[in-house]
Amino acid sequence: MIACALLLGSVATTPLRAQESGDWSMTVGADAVSHYLWRGTNLAGPSIQPSAYFDYEKGDWAVSLGVWGTKSFLKNDYNELDLSVEASWRNLTLSLTDYGEGEYFGPWQDGHFLDFGLSYTLSENIPVTFSWYSIINQTFEGSMDGGGFDWATAFPSYFEVAYDFSLSVVDFSIVAGLLPYSSVYYENDDFGICNLHLTAGHEFEFNHGGTLPVAAQVMYNPMWKEFFWGVSVGYYFSIDL
Repeated sequence: MIACALLLGSVATTPLRAQESGDWSMTVGADAVSHYLWRGTNLAGPSIQPSAYFDYEKGDWAVSLGVWGTKSFLKNDYNELDLSVEASWRNLTLSLTDYGEGEYFGPWQDGHFLDFGLSYTLSENIPVTFSWYSIINQTFEGSMDGGGFDWATAFPSYFEVAYDFSLSVVDFSIVAGLLPYSSVYYENDDFGICNLHLTAGHEFEFNHGGTLPVAAQVMYNPMWKEFFWGVSVGYYFSIDL
């Protein structure tokens, strides 16, 4: 995977919210996107991105199990199927995602990347989130340096700062993402800022419980000096289990 971009469809993801009593729910839906953008790179053109999430929420705790996929409308373009688990306590979130590229049921080591994430949001009044993600299951070229183990090369990482806010009925997200050190996975030779973007969107709610999120995004990758844009529209509904 050429990986250094923001996932446009993520603006439609249902957030985990704390409940007073334990509850299970399922959220199912899909986005149609003009471009599949992820951590700074345009991975594919027009795509459909279905997903399903099972959530358990109790007090300050929340757990989510999910499956997410993307299928390009263009022949021989990029396809992906991801499995994820996420656990949240108050403002802290741990996640583990299996990014399955191309033929999902092919050789596991060749097409799967386990991405471990740690995120922390300051507060509801200061909605700034700091996130760190590292690939933990691949041994990339250069991880052994003179007989010693190079942790930076062996575990490619991405760091992100996000600020979310609303003006009237429009929800905004400002993100700055960077690569702390060189890696084969992200195709960077040194420290670099790879993801500056602004997303604006609105989620329409229906009486029957469904939602229709729409969003637009502009993004610039300073490391590659490339500019991207994208729009998305989706439909989601939740079921209490």
